[in-house]
Amino acid sequence: MQLNLTTSQENLLQQAKATLGRLRELLAQTDTAVNERQTLADSIQTLDDLFLLVVAGEFNAGKSAFINALFGQHILPEGVTPTTAQIHLLTYGEEVTAKPTGPGLIRMTAPVAMLQHIHLVDTPGTNAINREHEAITADFIPRSDLVLFITSADRPFSESERAFLTRIRDWGKKIVLIINKIDIL
Repeated sequence: MQLNLTTSQENLLQQAKATLGRLRELLAQTDTAVNERQTLADSIQTLDDLFLLVVAGEFNAGKSAFINALFGQHILPEGVTPTTAQIHLLTYGEEVTAKPTGPGLIRMTAPVAMLQHIHLVDTPGTNAINREHEAITADFIPRSDLVLFITSADRPFSESERAFLTRIRDWGKKIVLIINKIDIL
């Protein structure tokens, strides 16, 4: 579903798409590297994509509980042991569904109004990630518009959290730090 844009904003978006499309056609006629053409194609696609919000943090930091609270309903499983073993891409749908779409990736739909304007990604714990999860996470975070990094007040700020935040910063992403479980201190 598309965001409500003013006529001026919609015209600007269409002009940007048309310009990038013409540039792609011109590059196809030259000996431009395939990866450069793909980067341009990805940029054009990004103009149509919804806002991408990625929720990251160590296992058991309360990422799924935070998302459920944000949505005002219980959609993702929560627990004291790690419950998110795969990356979940949440999008809008009339009912709650979950469908594996690739190794380590589940696409979920839910009737949450916010999801009409954003896609939300729930990631496994950054300190318990396997290579497959890390590769998928590394694919989502660079494309994200915002990263919500959740840390738990019951554990001190860890070296793996610091390293992961540094990586996000190196990708040039905006980060909001959320301290969860503050009420148990």
